[in-house]
Parts: sequence; structure tokens; C-alpha cells
Amino acid sequence: MRSVLAVLGIAIIALVVSILIQDSKRLSPAPQEDAAKAKEAEQMAAWKKADEEQRARERNAKRTFNPPREGVVTVTMTVGGKGDIVMELYPKAAPQTVRHFLDLARKGFYNDIKFHRVVPDFVIQAGDPETRQMSVQEVAGMSEQQKVALGIGSGGSGNPIPFENNDLAHIRGSVAMALNAPRSATGDSQFFINLKDNVGLNGDYCVFGKVIQGMEVVDKVAQGDPIVSVKEK
Repeated sequence: MRSVLAVLGIAIIALVVSILIQDSKRLSPAPQEDAAKAKEAEQMAAWKKADEEQRARERNAKRTFNPPREGVVTVTMTVGGKGDIVMELYPKAAPQTVRHFLDLARKGFYNDIKFHRVVPDFVIQAGDPETRQMSVQEVAGMSEQQKVALGIGSGGSGNPIPFENNDLAHIRGSVAMALNAPRSATGDSQFFINLKDNVGLNGDYCVFGKVIQGMEVVDKVAQGDPIVSVKEK
């Protein structure tokens, strides 16, 4: 009897072990399954990238820089220690954006605000009122991490405007509204000037003006340089 029970016990143990092995195989995919899934994910990522690049090409193919001349407004931005930047603004292309920018300029909102972001061969950016209370040296010496910690680059007038899309390309000297996220209704007082053709931004950030005089001044702007004033001609 004992021998029978022993044999039966061994059989039960073997059955349990067999079930556990089968379950472990189901829970742990075979190496070839992992490889297949990785290859599929890689292929999907490649397709997504190709689709995004194609969409970008299609957007860029339709964009030039032929702004509507109706109602063009010319403003002069004086940068402390550097000189004057003369810009045209195009209300027909971006009516709400131009109106908002001009309203702020007429109130003297931009006076003493510093350029807080200068990325060589990309853009210069200003419009955060928090920088007004800081010295030129303080802003000039800030790293990206310090700016994030202090919230520099997130401030505005408190009256965001809708995103306006148009066919104006991000070419060298073009002026565009800074946003918290592409194509979002988060534009306010912050703007940027393109230092080169940045076609990758086309369609995502509203272009509303262009530098027509003083690009040599734009090229010399450094982080911390103050805006003395923005005045209509």
C-alpha cells in the first residue's frame, strides 16, 4: 500500500511540476516572441516618423513669405546697448495676435523686459514680465535649469489669445508668438524672432511679423538684454 501511495505521490508531484512549467512558459514569452514584438514596435515608430515628416513637407510646400499688405503696422523695438529693430506686423494674416501685441506695446508692457532666451542659430525670445524685476546680469547668468526653477519663460500679461494659423513661413527675421505647446491657445506677451529659416516650426507657431531693418542688431542680442521700448512708427 505504501509503495502505491509513494508512486501516486510522485505522479501528483510530476503533474504539478509539469503544469507550473507550462504556466511559466505562457508567462515568459519565448525570445523569438520578444524579438518579433520589438521589431513590430520599431517598424511602427518608423512609419509614424515617416508620416510626420511627410506632413511637415506638405505644410512647408504651401508656405512662403508673401504677407498681406493691407493694414501693415511698423514698430521699432529698441534693445538696450544694442540698437533698434524695425518690424512689420501683419494684421490681415494674424488679426488677434497683432492687436494683442500692439495693445501691450502701447501700454508700455514690454519696457524693461529682458530677452530671457537666446539660442544661437535658432531664435531669440522675450516677453516674460517676471524678467523686468531682474537685473541684466541676473538674467544673463541664468542656466535653463535655473530659469525653469524660477518660472522664467512662463509669465505673460494674463490674457492669452487663440492660436491663429496662416501661410507665413518661419524664415530668418520672421516674428512669431511663443506658445506653451504647438497650435495651442496659450499665446500672450512672449514672442520670438527666428535667427534662421526654421521650417520645422511652420504651422505650429503663428508668424505675425518680420524684421525689415536691424537684423544685425537681432544677431547681437544676448540673454539678459533689455527691451527699452516698442513704439509704432
